[in-house]
Amino acid sequence: MHPELRAICGAVLGAVSQAGLSNRVYRLDTERGVFFLRLPRAETAGMVNRDDEAENIRCAADLGVALGPLFCDPASGILLTRAIETVGAPPEVLCGHLGDALGQLHASGKVFRGTLDPGQVIAAQRTALGSGGQMEADVALLERALRELQPHERSGPGRLAVPSHGDPSPGNCLMAPGRLWLIDWEYSAMAEPAWDLAYASLEHGFSLVQESRFLEAYRHRAGDRLCPSERDLEIMKAKCDIVSSLWGLEQLLKGSDKTDFLAFAHARRDRALAAVRKVTG
Repeated sequence: MHPELRAICGAVLGAVSQAGLSNRVYRLDTERGVFFLRLPRAETAGMVNRDDEAENIRCAADLGVALGPLFCDPASGILLTRAIETVGAPPEVLCGHLGDALGQLHASGKVFRGTLDPGQVIAAQRTALGSGGQMEADVALLERALRELQPHERSGPGRLAVPSHGDPSPGNCLMAPGRLWLIDWEYSAMAEPAWDLAYASLEHGFSLVQESRFLEAYRHRAGDRLCPSERDLEIMKAKCDIVSSLWGLEQLLKGSDKTDFLAFAHARRDRALAAVRKVTG
């Protein structure tokens, strides 16, 4: 164990692996308490700006929406936080807490390092996938969907950017008694408010009622100015699912077998195409 980790934790009495695709995460029982330890996988090296991530985590911890790191080493990507007691929460309860947490983050006025722009993300993904091959048909469908969205997007200079988590999916939301913590800030950056809101609603599978509660809690904390219109949110949902579908295809291309990435990519592709039809129809 890293000397500084041993100084914090003491002797390790037990370690239990936790779920995680891009990192190895362990729950450590030690002589000084219970901790979560993150060790990045070798295949993710260079994909995340760890210096930006470390600064953004500290900023989010100051706001009270992230667990403060006890040890954070950007060079290695090792991160240690204290474990917390979690409780099960049905979506109708979680949606309000998540809307409040994202509203607090977005309205904080903090400036995160890095930027998250879906257009730039998709362009980089398209380059990584290359041309030809068995995935070309899927990529072509997604590119056509993006072109169909363009006439419906807002025009004008400088869209609003706020400090954003980037990946508020279920695995990154820890419900504790009376509150919610956001973890895994690898993709945190300055982004449009709609990114976090669309991604959260999609990945949590909120119903129309739950999404309404989610956005109501967000508006209560952040105000109407930051909340996107229904059309803009639907456009961002399509973009988020296009990003997710391309990510799944990237994992497939890399030979990852941690999950069925083809089924994942196709499910996100189909949902993105449905959203595009809703916007353009």
